[in-house]
Amino acid sequence: MPRRKADRIDRKDKESSGYRESAERMKKEAGSKAAPAKGHEPSLLGLAGFETRLTVACDTEEYSRIKDTEDRRLYLYGMIESVDMDWCSYGCASMVSKIVELIMAFNRADQGIPTDKRKPIRLYINSPGGELTEGFALISAIESSKTPVWTINVGQWCSMAFLIGIAGHKRFSLPHMTFLMHEGTSGAYGAATKVKEQIDFERRFEEEVVKKHVLAHGTMSEEYYDSLERVEFFMLPEDALKHGFIDEIVIDIDDIL
Repeated sequence: MPRRKADRIDRKDKESSGYRESAERMKKEAGSKAAPAKGHEPSLLGLAGFETRLTVACDTEEYSRIKDTEDRRLYLYGMIESVDMDWCSYGCASMVSKIVELIMAFNRADQGIPTDKRKPIRLYINSPGGELTEGFALISAIESSKTPVWTINVGQWCSMAFLIGIAGHKRFSLPHMTFLMHEGTSGAYGAATKVKEQIDFERRFEEEVVKKHVLAHGTMSEEYYDSLERVEFFMLPEDALKHGFIDEIVIDIDDIL
């Protein structure tokens, strides 16, 4: 297992005055927060399995990520895979699995709060796609979440990322972003009979799950969807809005911060 970032910090860096000042500043800011009153939202540092206090092991990037998490801002960037090296500091779990954990944690924190009073989770997505099983694990978490999950296109929603994005309870896109809906790529391999079984399952999944998902989260007719089979269907935000795959093209960035 790769080492945590803390293990890779050189002893000399720890002893440098600049590093000590930065660490002390972060610890002071974290320690200055009073404990939340009963009924108020608890810290997600503990709920999500992150460390409950900042130490000199935290660098600025990690500290920023934890602060964003507490503010319910999550990021799905890059390929959607079962193992993501960027998250190895937290045990080599994938980015998607950590987002699923956080959605569950926010829902636990919000128990007893009416749905319309809950603070939304903002999921910023810029991804070319990836694994089907990982993607639908996140889709299931989004759709079952009582706490609203807003999905925001900040680059591209392509392939699996498109299917995740349209699952949001409220869906946004910055101007000039890219959307791609297509059949996807098969990962079948092995003996001929096993390949056939994999292909048959993928066809069934496409028909019973993917197609149903797309039609349920947009205004596209079944006939039009079927006509796009084997087509790389690219869209601009205006096209995605027309087909009901997003709810709003962002004009004022404050709306999604």
